Amino acid sequence: MIGVYGIAFQGDRFLMVYNPKRKGWEMPGGKLEEMETPLEAMQREFLEECGCEFQPLDCMPLGAVVVFAGTLGEKKEEGEMKYELMESLPDNLAFLECEYLEQIAWARKAVFSKLGMSRTLK
Repeated sequence: MIGVYGIAFQGDRFLMVYNPKRKGWEMPGGKLEEMETPLEAMQREFLEECGCEFQPLDCMPLGAVVVFAGTLGEKKEEGEMKYELMESLPDNLAFLECEYLEQIAWARKAVFSKLGMSRTLK
């Protein structure tokens, strides 16, 4: 495992950051640093990129990365990137749309299941 990214929900909306280097929206994440666990890397990257805490509820390996599903925590500092809570994917994504759809659906289901929320999932 060399990388992590997190899908954080607040209600029905999920957080995305705008990466100016890639000129598109993506989930907060990045590479593990030396001696860092995937969870530690995810919480560090989330705080660095958007300035908010990440409350993990589930995770799954996906190739060379670990994808985390959770909820948006408290705003702690200014992040490096602009972020927004979104109801659906924006047009200008950093990566192909297919790289987001299944992971967002999985994360939404995992988060609502862990929180005991019964609702129709998008």
